[in-house]
Formats: sequence, structure tokens, C-alpha cells
Amino acid sequence: MEQQWAQPHREQLTLFTTLHNLAAPPESATVTCRFGYVPASPYCVRLDLASFPDDHVTWVIGRDLLLAGTEKLSGDGDVKIWPSRQRGNTPSLYLRLERPYVTAMFATELDPIRQWLMETYIAVPAGRESLLVDWDALAASRRPPT
Repeated sequence: MEQQWAQPHREQLTLFTTLHNLAAPPESATVTCRFGYVPASPYCVRLDLASFPDDHVTWVIGRDLLLAGTEKLSGDGDVKIWPSRQRGNTPSLYLRLERPYVTAMFATELDPIRQWLMETYIAVPAGRESLLVDWDALAASRRPPT
């Protein structure tokens, strides 16, 4: 599988990788995915899956959930993540994403995801996330209009 690191801003960590859609026919089984992490949203990881050249689907999942999924089955409901022992000679990470009436199941290489996640924890250590959240702005966005 092919991965490419990018860091357009010091604040954003991005990993480009290929996911294998396990339910798709072989000719359309690969999906380009961008994993993104922005310290301004320290609890979340964004997955942008390119479904067509000019279209994508975005999933936002918990960073801690993704990390836990690199070690054991994690998640409940719409997102489930778990590692394999091996797929061929390379350990894999499986992602199951669900919406009503639609389920997608993907596999990708585990090690690049784990390495990228460690970079996010270097940028924002576990337990320090709340120090980066603009709580006033978040509260203001949740207030009903007057």
C-alpha cells in the first residue's frame, strides 16, 4: 500500500493512504483516504475518503477510539476499528463505518496509521486536549439565536 505524509501547516498532521474496500469488486476496491488531525479540534480525527475524482465522504472519529482500535476491537455503533494479526506479511487495520442502510468495510496497513497517530500525540499529548479547546466559542455556537 502506498502512504504519503503531508504537513501543510505545522498545526495540521495529514496522512494520505489507500484503503481497500472489502465489499467492492476488485476493479474498484481501492479508495484514497486522507487522515487529518488539527490541534484546534484535539479530540477528533477526520477521514476524507475519495469516492470519485471530484467527490469525497468525510467521517469524523475520536482520536482515542482510533488509537484503541490499533490494539483491539474498539467502537460501538457507527464506527468499529480493530487490528488484524496479519494480512499477508503486513499487519492491517480494519474500519467498519455504518450509516442507516449502508455499511462500508475497509482494510489498510496498520503501522503507518499507528506512526501517524503517535505524531498527533506528540503534537497534543493525551490529557492535554481540553487546554486547546476554545470553550467560549463552542458554547456560543451552541446557544439558540435570540
